[in-house]
Amino acid sequence: MTSFPKRIVVWAALSSTLIGCSVRGVPSTAPSDADGPLRIAATTSALPLVLEAISTYEGGALNVEVRTGNYRQAITMLLAGEVQLVVTTHLDAADAVRVWAAPVAQDAVTLVVHPSNPIEDISLSNARRLFQGQIGSWAELEGSDLPVTVVSREDGSGIRSQFDQLVMGTRATTGVAITAASTEGVLRQVAGDPNAVGYASLSSVDRSVRALAVEGVLPSLRTLSDNTYPLRSTVFVVAAAEPQGQARALTAWMQSPEGQAVISALFQPVVATPDGP
Repeated sequence: MTSFPKRIVVWAALSSTLIGCSVRGVPSTAPSDADGPLRIAATTSALPLVLEAISTYEGGALNVEVRTGNYRQAITMLLAGEVQLVVTTHLDAADAVRVWAAPVAQDAVTLVVHPSNPIEDISLSNARRLFQGQIGSWAELEGSDLPVTVVSREDGSGIRSQFDQLVMGTRATTGVAITAASTEGVLRQVAGDPNAVGYASLSSVDRSVRALAVEGVLPSLRTLSDNTYPLRSTVFVVAAAEPQGQARALTAWMQSPEGQAVISALFQPVVATPDGP
C-alpha cells in the first residue's frame, strides 16, 4: 500500500456546514495544529478527488497524510483508528450502519476496452455475460473474431463491489479473469491488450482506453447529472464517528459550493456549484 504524505498550509475563514448520513446542519470547526496530521485512507478510485481537494483546500492550516488501498483495507484502517477519514466510491450496507458518512460527489462505473475495439455500446445483460465468461469472442457482439480477455478488480475493492452490485447481481465473475490490484492496473492491462475489457472509475479513465456506452448512454459528468447513465455510484467521506477538528473542516469544505466546484473538475458534484445550475 502506497503512502502519499501531503502538507498544505492555507489560511482562510471557513463558514460551511457539515452534512452527513447521520447528522445534518452541524457547524464546522476550524482545524488546529494540535490535532496532528489528518490521516486519510483513499480507495484507488477516489484518490484523484482527495489529492485535488487537499491541494486546493481553502479552509485553514491543514496537515494531511494520505494512504491508498482498496475499500476493505481502508475501512479496516478506519475502524482500527489508524486513519480519521476514508474517501471511497462505495460503501457496503453492512459498514454503513456502523460508521458516519457524508456524500461529496457522484461517480460512474465505466466499462473500458482497448481503443482499437470496434464495439461502442453494450447492454447490461451482455456486460454481465461478458464478465461471467459466457461470451468467448467479440464476434458474438458484432466485433472482431478475437477472444475476450476479462480484467477485474480484486476482492475487497470498492469498485469491484459496486460493479458486482450494479452489473453482476448474484452472478460470479469468470474464474479466468485477470485480476488487477488497482485502478491503474486495470487501465494498464486493458491498454496493452486489444481483446481486453475491464472497469474503472470514470474520473480515472484516460486516452489509453475507451469507455463503452451502456444501454446507449456514454458515461460522462452530464449523463451522471441527468441520471441517464445506469452505472452510478456515490463518493463518500467516511468516519468512525462524527468528525471533529481538521477532519470536520475538510469534509465541510468538500461539501461547500467552493469545494464542490473543485471536485467538479473530476466528479459530478452533489450540490450546486457557484457556476453550476
